[in-house]
Amino acid sequence: MVKSKSKMLLIACVVFGGGLGGCANHIRVDSEVETDVDRKKVSQIVDIETDAGSLVTTPLIHVQVQDSESFDITTYESKTDYDVSTPYQGVRELYEFPAGLLLLPVAIVVNVLDFVTLGLIPNSATDNLLDWSFTGMNPFLNFESEKRSERTLTKTDKKKIDEKEEFLKKPLAGHVMQVSSNGARIDVTLDEIGKAEFSLIRLSALTSNIEKITLDVNVDSKDTQKDIDVSRQLRSQLEQASVITKKYAAVVEKEPMADVFNSMDMTVFATDLVSLSKLGFESESLRIEKKAQSLMTEEQKLAFKGELDKALKL
Repeated sequence: MVKSKSKMLLIACVVFGGGLGGCANHIRVDSEVETDVDRKKVSQIVDIETDAGSLVTTPLIHVQVQDSESFDITTYESKTDYDVSTPYQGVRELYEFPAGLLLLPVAIVVNVLDFVTLGLIPNSATDNLLDWSFTGMNPFLNFESEKRSERTLTKTDKKKIDEKEEFLKKPLAGHVMQVSSNGARIDVTLDEIGKAEFSLIRLSALTSNIEKITLDVNVDSKDTQKDIDVSRQLRSQLEQASVITKKYAAVVEKEPMADVFNSMDMTVFATDLVSLSKLGFESESLRIEKKAQSLMTEEQKLAFKGELDKALKL
C-alpha cells in the first residue's frame, strides 16, 4: 500500500472543503519554546546602623544604611505551536493540474522500480513524487511553497518549571538621610557604599537641648526611622559648643566686612577655638580657623598665631 499525505488531503478537501473553493496545503508544524521569569518582591527592609548604638556619647556619628529585599522567582516554559501551510489560490490549478498529470506516470514507474529493486530507492523520492502528483491533480490543493507559506497559531502551552526565593542586600547609595530633633532637621547624603558621617554641631546650631535624634530614610515612599538618645554629657558639650559656633557664624558662613578682624579680640578668638577642640569638636574648630585665616591679613595671621599658641599651653 502506498502511503501519501496527498491522498488523504484529496479526500478531506473534496468532502469538507470543496464547497469553500480549496484547502491550504499543510507543510509542517513549527514549535517555539520560550522561558519566562516572573520576579515578585515579597519584602523590603532598610537597615540603619550607627557606631553610636542606642546612645550618642560623641558628636561625630558614622552611619551605614543597607537595603534588604526578598523576591519570589518563578520560571515558566511557554511552548507555542504554529501550523505552516500554503494558502490556496485557484488560478494556480491552470498549470499545477497538468503538472500533476505528467508526474503521475513518473511516480508510478519510480515506485515499481523501487518494488523490483527491493526498496533500494529512498522512500523520500518515491513518496515525494506521488505527493506532488496527487497534489497537482487535486483541484482543491496547491503545490507546497515555502515562499508563499503562512503560519497560523494552533496551540499555546505554559507550565511552571522552577520556583525559588532570592535575597538581595545592597548599600543604599546616594540617598538622602534626614537627621532631626525638636523639629529641626539637617540632610545627610549617603555615599556610594551607603555610608556617611555627620557632626551634631550642625543640628545644635538649629535647636537647643537635643535629648534625642531621629534618623529617617525614605525608600519607595516608605519611611524607616531610628531613634538615638543623646547622653547628658554630650548635651552639655553641644550647648557650650553651639554658643561658640554661633558667635563666629558670620565669619564662616558669609563674607565678613573688611574691618571685622580689626575689631576682633584675637585672644578671645583663639581661646574659643581651643575650647571648641577640648569639647570634642576639633573638626568644627579647624573649619572656623581655616576660613578665618583665609580672610586675615599677614599681620592679623601673626597676631592670631601668637594668641593660639598661648591658648594651647593653658
